[in-house]
Amino acid sequence: MEIRLFRTESFRLTAIFALLFVGATLVLSGVLYAIVDSAFKSEILLNASQDLAAIRKGYSSEGISEATEVVNQRLARPTTSNFLLLQSATGQRIAGNLPAIKPVVGAARLPAPMIRKDNRGAGHTILGRGQFIAPGVYAFAGQDLAVLNATERKALRAIGWTLTAALIFAVAGGVILSRGFLRRMDTITQTCQAIMAGRLSDRIPEPGTQDELSRLASTINKMLDRINALMENVRQISTDIAHDLRTPLTRLRHHLELARAEATTVDEYGAAVDHVIEDTDHILSIFSALLRISQIEAGAGRVSFQRVDLQKVVKNLADLYGPVAEDKRHALSATASDHAEVLGDRELLSQMFVNLIENAITHTPDGTQITIDMKTTEEGISVRVGDNGPGIPAGEREKVFRRFYRLEQGRSTPGSGLGLSLAAAIAQIHNATIELTDNAPGLGATVVFQKID
Repeated sequence: MEIRLFRTESFRLTAIFALLFVGATLVLSGVLYAIVDSAFKSEILLNASQDLAAIRKGYSSEGISEATEVVNQRLARPTTSNFLLLQSATGQRIAGNLPAIKPVVGAARLPAPMIRKDNRGAGHTILGRGQFIAPGVYAFAGQDLAVLNATERKALRAIGWTLTAALIFAVAGGVILSRGFLRRMDTITQTCQAIMAGRLSDRIPEPGTQDELSRLASTINKMLDRINALMENVRQISTDIAHDLRTPLTRLRHHLELARAEATTVDEYGAAVDHVIEDTDHILSIFSALLRISQIEAGAGRVSFQRVDLQKVVKNLADLYGPVAEDKRHALSATASDHAEVLGDRELLSQMFVNLIENAITHTPDGTQITIDMKTTEEGISVRVGDNGPGIPAGEREKVFRRFYRLEQGRSTPGSGLGLSLAAAIAQIHNATIELTDNAPGLGATVVFQKID
């Protein structure tokens, strides 16, 4: 667990951000340190310049005695520089608390003399400025850097403790985040392993926090639901195929047995062969429809999508199936006054509407009125195929979209129960919705397409 914890992506990200924070803090601290150090030293040199100006002014007014008095007064009540020196050009100290030095003009650093009783000045450095205030008279003013150095050391220690605390908190936070991440990932892993072991109903717990792992868990659960639904669909299809093919295969076998047992002439054999061919064609049509549905659900044909004028499609189908409906003693009318285009495959769209029209013709009694209405709404483009026949009970309307599903009253009519399944698959590939509703009386099949620009 501990080794895995330090290998998690969350811990790596935490460590990276911690290092970036430390690096940025070090850079910022370095810049601030340089700025503050420069500002303090500039202030010291400015104060030294002011002290030298006061000494020079005193010398100018009353000579060396006044310059000496200025040095003594400033040492007695130091307000700026705490080290002063007034000496002759020959190196003889006149006044101040520093020993004579080699004259240096401008900014200079000097070692602090051990003039204090506690020797606390030993090892310190004096930063100051020196200049000749008159020919043969040299003055130096400066300040011990001990206070500045102590302040800087405290600041550096504070920065060090702050960075240490930040690293500790970062590591602790990384450990806590990684533990939570591992627990949730272990939950996902265990659920996936349970599903692979056969417990297909298991799902990943969703805490509802809407974070990345929650969205991942939700997406995986939806994927598992979809896979489960597809597997159930496959099982249902297998059952339906076995059930629905049993009758034509049994009939095929029966006709073959009759031909072998009873046929004695060429005409009788020919009639038996015709029956066998008819049964075989029916079986082949079922498999062709299943293959067509599978191809459509897999997205075949989407590459050939183009703009299709639904108004023309509806009117052409109405003209084509009007005589067919009359032969079945039905009346077919179409209303498609709005010009509307959708993105799709013309042949597939025609096949979908043909299936809806043929269902209305096949499963309704004589004298049924069949209508095709196309209109444009705020939701999209709607095409409705309706009839005033017996309709479908509300509890059966979703089921009829399943493969091979047929109502009891429709089992005596020709067909395989795949027409509406094919229509639903075509609607899905076109991002359209198909819904069966009560036509009061009868049934209405409404397909709604999305508008295109």
